[in-house]
Amino acid sequence: MRSLIAYFLKIASVLVAFATLLSYLSPYVNPGRFPWIAFFGTAYPWLLLLNLLLLFLWWWGRNRFAFYHLGIILMGWNALSGFWGMHWAKDPIPEDSMLVMTHNLGNILGNKKRTADNYQQAADAYAAYLRQQGVPDVICTQETSVYFYRRLAENLGYAHTFNLKKGTVILSKYPMEAGGDIPLGKTANSALWADLNAAGRVLRVYNVHLQSNRVTAQTEKVLEDPDAIDHGSFNEVGGILWKVGEATSIRADQSEKVREHIGSCKHPVLVCGDLNDTPNSYVYRVISNDMHDAFREKGLGSGATFAGVLPFLRIDYVLSSQDLQPFRCKTLTKRFSDHYGVMATVGWPNK
Repeated sequence: MRSLIAYFLKIASVLVAFATLLSYLSPYVNPGRFPWIAFFGTAYPWLLLLNLLLLFLWWWGRNRFAFYHLGIILMGWNALSGFWGMHWAKDPIPEDSMLVMTHNLGNILGNKKRTADNYQQAADAYAAYLRQQGVPDVICTQETSVYFYRRLAENLGYAHTFNLKKGTVILSKYPMEAGGDIPLGKTANSALWADLNAAGRVLRVYNVHLQSNRVTAQTEKVLEDPDAIDHGSFNEVGGILWKVGEATSIRADQSEKVREHIGSCKHPVLVCGDLNDTPNSYVYRVISNDMHDAFREKGLGSGATFAGVLPFLRIDYVLSSQDLQPFRCKTLTKRFSDHYGVMATVGWPNK
């Protein structure tokens, strides 16, 4: 019996190790050509847990397979640091630094009706929470109602706002000198930019919301039904995978457009937003190339920002160009929507 268990564990180890290696390859393969490989990149947090479990079981049995799983985990250290922050030290923060935040607020009302009064109440509650955390100098929100962001701006004193009616909004304490969007094609998602005058220094802020998967309701249905397979939900699962694959391919194209626009900018750059992809993805690699990731460099603990049915997903970011420097970063723990907000302190490097 013991030998049979060991046999199946060895098969599991081989399969998990192979899937993990594919997840490490995922950021370097355009999902527009091979959509299936993106699923392995997204699955990395769960593959990590399986590797840890198998490592423990083999270690408990004093088997060399434990070292194989340890090697697989260490091989993906860059992937691990994208999901789990390991920075305890706190750097001094320059006086001219900025507090910036990104938050997808698409589910801010929950099950309440979309009325002006309900949006006002939600904005008041959200503003009160931000006063406790520290009011950001710049907020980038996605899937935001006009009622909500105007009330929030009034509540917290944001004199400058930019929105092109797709729910992607930039609110700023700093004056805006210019603004525009990056055409992403026929989609409800969008990418905006605004040039801010931050105490005499021009800074470009991008608020990016890339193609949504739009499968949350379907995913919850499959995961919450214990008899899903008996009910013939293979078609449901297939539909989910097809939609995710299609959206991943679209995001790959969108990420290249965003990256091209960033490359043409002559100012220091901040990129905030919901990329709808994890740090172990092609989309993240394209956009974050040669940029600081505030959480990766200054975060501590879990970086998960998606508060929906699937745990461990980090899909919201604060990135900055090399002529800026992140000093602090935290993921807000109070749930206002199906995303958690990300707040970072960013400034010019210490001389």
